[in-house]
Amino acid sequence: MAQETMRVGVVSLAHVHAPGLIRAFQEHPHAQVVAIAHDDRERAQSLAAQLNVPRVYSDAATMVEKEDLHALLCCAPNAQHDAVVELAAARRLAVFVEKPMAATTDQARRMAAAAQKAGIVLMVNYPSTWNPALHQAYQLLREGAIGQPVYFRWRAGHRGPLAHLPPDQQAQSWWHQRVWGGGALLDFCCYGANISLWWFEEMPLSVVGVADRLAKPFGDAEDNAVLVARYPSAFAVLEASWSQGGAVPGGPTVIGTEGALTVTQRNGQPGVVLTRDGSEEFIAAVALPSHLQNGVAHFIAAVRDGTPLHATVSPSFNVAVQAILEAGLKAAQTGTAVNPRLL
Repeated sequence: MAQETMRVGVVSLAHVHAPGLIRAFQEHPHAQVVAIAHDDRERAQSLAAQLNVPRVYSDAATMVEKEDLHALLCCAPNAQHDAVVELAAARRLAVFVEKPMAATTDQARRMAAAAQKAGIVLMVNYPSTWNPALHQAYQLLREGAIGQPVYFRWRAGHRGPLAHLPPDQQAQSWWHQRVWGGGALLDFCCYGANISLWWFEEMPLSVVGVADRLAKPFGDAEDNAVLVARYPSAFAVLEASWSQGGAVPGGPTVIGTEGALTVTQRNGQPGVVLTRDGSEEFIAAVALPSHLQNGVAHFIAAVRDGTPLHATVSPSFNVAVQAILEAGLKAAQTGTAVNPRLL
């Protein structure tokens, strides 16, 4: 489809990022969202009218059967991602999946295998990948700017994905149900797992963690979690909260034997604060090339032009990320360290 406009079908509006992603595809000059499949047809019709999507279906199988598509945008609950990818693979449709890759490592492996067998592009969208400051920090680490990294910290938090709704409606949502892959750990620790694996370039040896419902007493999925991944030469602390009031700097921050760096912004400019020998320097991030500006641009470049996926959004890399997250979940449940390399 090198010269064609990419025709995209949306599978589910369950993820809160769905409207923004649909809008991003609609605004891209080489893409058009032609249909939405969602079990709440009234909601789908309302959003379709707002975003100029011509058709709505009640299920993905019918949409895929009736529409002439090139790709699927998957915004389903985490535990349904594997079924969406298998549906797409049967039709040789590319798939854009919102992070994390899945709810379990086995599901992630099935997704990667299905995509590879069908020869389709499968991209796991991590908004962090499109932040130029993270790429700047990665380059500084490779150059040895802070010596040997020994400590990594990432934090992400807000009041919850559905905090604008009354508690009874939040309680009914997939976000708070473990069976659907809900919970703050998968939602937010996934960023720290993804970035630390990218920067340290090898799997952790073990993961320990705690996770519980501290502020939202409904569902069975945690609203707060802290994981510590033991990499061969560093610790990575991954924090997640759905009960955080106010802004808390999340970094990430990396401390090394000769300095430290923190990803941040100054006056709207993304960059890295580098601290060495008592002095502090802000290094503005270099703009990324067009195909790394955002997830939609990267996905379309991969499908239309054959541009290789960045490692952090590739299937094989995210199977490893999923293993780190699953190790963290198991560690929180059992109170013992879990080796993600064995999952």
